[in-house]
Amino acid sequence: MQTIQLYVEGMRCPRCVREATARLRDLPGVATLTADRETGQITVTGKVSAADLLEALAGSSFTAQVRPRP
Repeated sequence: MQTIQLYVEGMRCPRCVREATARLRDLPGVATLTADRETGQITVTGKVSAADLLEALAGSSFTAQVRPRP
């Protein structure tokens, strides 16, 4: 299992968090998903690729990018 951290620009309110996480939650391979509105970060663990996560957010009102591992 891997952990991918996304920075999601525009995720500023509870409705935005619900919308962004709903786009990711049901992707095949997603085991857990947590979102932090304050930092604009979504952390996903599972057997899913960063490309699939970014594609799921494409076409939404959000701009997302993968956070590099520290």
